[in-house]
This record gives sequence, C-alpha cells and structure tokens, in this order.
Amino acid sequence: MNKKFSLLMGTLLVTTSVVTACGTKTDAPAATGATTAPSSSTEVKAQKPVTLKFSIWGNDTHKKMYEDMIAKYKESNPNISVEITIIPFADYQQKLSIMQASNSAPDVAWLAERMIPQFIQGGQLLDVTSLKADTAYKFDEVYPTTLDLLTKDSKIYGIPFSTPTSMIYYNKTMFKAKGLATPTELYKQGKWNYEEFLKAAKTLADPGKGVYGTNFVRNGWTNWPDALQTVFNSYGAELLSKDGAKFTLNSKEGEQALQLYSDMIFKDKVHPKPGDQTTFDTGKIAMQKELFSYMGKAKAIKDFEWDIAPLPQGPKGAGTTMGYAGVVVMKDSKFPKEATDFLKYITNNENMNITSQYFVPSRKSILESESFLKQGPSPESVKLAVIDQMVGATTLPAHKNWQQIDTKMQTILDLLYAQSGTVKDVLTKAESEVSPLLK
Repeated sequence: MNKKFSLLMGTLLVTTSVVTACGTKTDAPAATGATTAPSSSTEVKAQKPVTLKFSIWGNDTHKKMYEDMIAKYKESNPNISVEITIIPFADYQQKLSIMQASNSAPDVAWLAERMIPQFIQGGQLLDVTSLKADTAYKFDEVYPTTLDLLTKDSKIYGIPFSTPTSMIYYNKTMFKAKGLATPTELYKQGKWNYEEFLKAAKTLADPGKGVYGTNFVRNGWTNWPDALQTVFNSYGAELLSKDGAKFTLNSKEGEQALQLYSDMIFKDKVHPKPGDQTTFDTGKIAMQKELFSYMGKAKAIKDFEWDIAPLPQGPKGAGTTMGYAGVVVMKDSKFPKEATDFLKYITNNENMNITSQYFVPSRKSILESESFLKQGPSPESVKLAVIDQMVGATTLPAHKNWQQIDTKMQTILDLLYAQSGTVKDVLTKAESEVSPLLK
C-alpha cells in the first residue's frame, strides 16, 4: 500500500500548486451525507430515541470539535444522541477488544492502522460499502489507496480521516536564545541529520532544571512504535519481515537505531527518562516528535514561539512514518443504520474540512486546499513538514496478532528502560519471545 500511496502523493505535489483554494472554514462546502430533518412534528414524535456511543483516543480539544458537530447533527436528527468516550491510546486496542467481548463496545469508533487487521479479520466491523452509492457523500474524493487497510474482499469497513506524517515540533524561542540554526533552516540547507539534531539537543538541554533537548515519546511510554519506528526506518532496520512471518529487528541496523535512542536518554541525557511526563507545551522540551494532530495543543501555546519541521535524516533517510486512523461502525451495534449515517456525517466534505485543523485528511479537495496549508504555523511549514514528507512515508507495523506483539515488546523494552540489559540483550530477547507470535 505504501508504494501506491507514495506515487499518489507524488502526483499530489505536482497538482497542489494549480488547485483552486477551498477557502476558509466559513467557505466550507455545504454539508453532505447528513440525514434530512423529518417533514413534520408527527414524524419527530414517532421516532424512537437512539443513543450512539463513539470512542476516540484524542484529547479534550478533539472531543469539543466533535461535540460541536454532534450539536449540529442533532438539529436534523433530534432523536439521536451521541456520547463520546476518550480512551488513552496506549490502552485503546486492549480495552476495545474487552468491550467487544463483553458486548459493551461503542457503535462508532476510531481505529489506528495497527488495530485494523485484528478487527477486520475477526469479523467485528460493519460493511459500509453502501457509502459508495451515495452521490451526495462524494466517496470518489477519498483517495483509493488510503482505503486499502479498511478494505477486504472488495468491501469497505470504514473511512480514513487521518493520514499524518511524523514531524518535529520545535521551540523556536529556545533556538533563538542560543543562536542556533533551527531545524527548518538546517533542512533547507540539506544539513538536517541526526548529527546536527544531537548537537542542538545537547546545547539546549539542561537536565538539572528538567529541560530536555528532545522527546520522542508521545501518548505514554508504552507507545513504543511511535517513539522508535522512525529511528528504525532511518537506519534501515525493520521490526518484521514484509510478510509478517519473521522478527527482523535483531540486526546491526536495529542495534544502531535502538542504541541511538538509549544514548539520548541515558548517556547524552537530552531525552526525558522513562516515566517522565514533561510535555512540549511546558517550554521544557526543545524538539518534540509528534503528529499533525498535536497542532490543536500547540496553537494554545502562548509562552514561546514554535514551528514544525521534518524529521532529521539517518543513514537511510528520515524514516518518516505516516499515522493512519479510520472511523468504523462495530458490527454488533444495536443501531447499525443510525451509526452508519453518523459515520457518513462526520466524514463528509464539510466535517472533514473541520477535522483537518488537527488531522491530515483523506479527501483530495481538502488536502490540496489553501485552507489546509493554513492550519499550521505557516503554509510553508505545513508544506515542508507534512505534504512534502508524504512521499516515501510508511505506515507503522501492523499484524493480526499486534496486540500480543505490542504487550510483549513493552515488557522487553522495560529491560532497556531499567538499564538491566544491553541493547543487544533486548533485541535478542525480543526475537526469542516475539517470533512465536508470528506463526
């Protein structure tokens, strides 16, 4: 899927410059895919009340955005209420699996790329292929390659709403105070690599005061793929073989990549230690690896100036990963028709235009619009750190047994975090314990 996606995004880069801007949020396309209001008060009274449950792993900013959409949705669907539940990303897949097994799963849910194989192969998602036939929904605007993960046997099991690249958010004020070239400046000079990255991190760090040069951990310390996969990629290391049948990280490249990460924490002391929850918005992290979805929190920062830049280059490139999230309807929903209609509503043109302030959209017209480029600190920054990096970006690893692999890797990485084993020890143990899960 990634090769096809890269080719498609390459075409996008050529066409972007000639596409007419979509305008600001106030110029957003008319709502599509929304259910029309009943024609009479009698019909309103006849409709039974329905409460849909909608689970996400976002933050309160994302929740408020959806609550505003729901309020508008309810104007046309007065009998339908939607309750949003936020589940921490680190616990999301496990909790959703438990909820599914206990018949308490939400009706509509976000799913990340590593979760999708489990739920599709388990037959737990509702077929929503019918959306293709709804002309008002404009299904053709959704990039076909972004649907690959949510497609099985020509049936569609969800709509992707976020396809962001990983990037660096940096504290511009800290760089200026030290007279350092910023990541953006170094990138434009062709010098933005891990050597320059570490030089800057060491200069800006003051661990005695709780100030760190960088932080690769997001959404908790158990979320190791987000922290490590880009480093693995940049050194040419792969967690699993292409067919998912073999653990391949125990290699020279894997050891170099994991050693870099370990040294940032324990040797160079430019990265917070395990358990440290220091965040970028505190002003104590110079360079934070994050996704576009962090933009909402970043925009609330008033104490310092910030910007975004691509990831630094390693021996095999930047290793940029592309996050992926889709919205699905669970097959056991008691209200499949209403849940499908709500999914259609929150992923239509108007509402995906709204969600694009935090998520890189899968709809062509929105991704190519001037209004999307204006979502970041500047159109130039969004182009450099987001659009340009989509060419060659890869998705995070996925496997039908990902939940077990994830849990096992969390336990094994504790050896590294506790400094009770070398990097080589960690990789050897990982190969021994993860390999049986791949059969």
